[in-house]
Amino acid sequence: MLHIDASSGTARIDGGPALPHSTAERMACDSEIQLLLSGRGSRLYLGRRHRLASPAQVAALSLRDGRCCRFPGCTHTLHLHAHHVRHWLRGGRTDIDNLILLCSFHHSRVHDHGYLVLPDDAGGVQFRRPDRSPIPPTGEPLHGDPDELIRIHEHEGPHIDPENLTPNWAGERLDVTPILRYLLAREPGAARTGAAA
Repeated sequence: MLHIDASSGTARIDGGPALPHSTAERMACDSEIQLLLSGRGSRLYLGRRHRLASPAQVAALSLRDGRCCRFPGCTHTLHLHAHHVRHWLRGGRTDIDNLILLCSFHHSRVHDHGYLVLPDDAGGVQFRRPDRSPIPPTGEPLHGDPDELIRIHEHEGPHIDPENLTPNWAGERLDVTPILRYLLAREPGAARTGAAA
């Protein structure tokens, strides 16, 4: 899929690099084109007349939201729903500025479990838990090959082999104090000292 910005003439492949103008023109010659307009009065702004997002709005949301659920940390790209930030029953408009994509799991969390999606001052949205505490944005999910993870851990800590994977636990009650001291340490150096205590 090729995205062309009619105002600037720039073109880029979906999820990929920008393309030279000549390449974009050649690709557009025999391609199906879907025109998405912005600005009030366009088909991306339906106001209160319609409750459901139109196909053009869903296409524009997919482009804007990266074909992914907007909930922090979610990478779902299937079963996405157009969600009104300000609900339609509470006067929200079916406008592109009031819609975001949510996967079916997070859409149910918002409607049935008290999670909130609120507009922020920068024109975006913020997510909050049922107790109204903010859900911070997250970075890209970690991925890589297992061999690289093993090399990293071997470099950082003890060598993993079948001998040191065998527990020496005899069934006594777990003492969580050193574990918590390690996990809750305020300084990185204090964590290692606390774990050895």
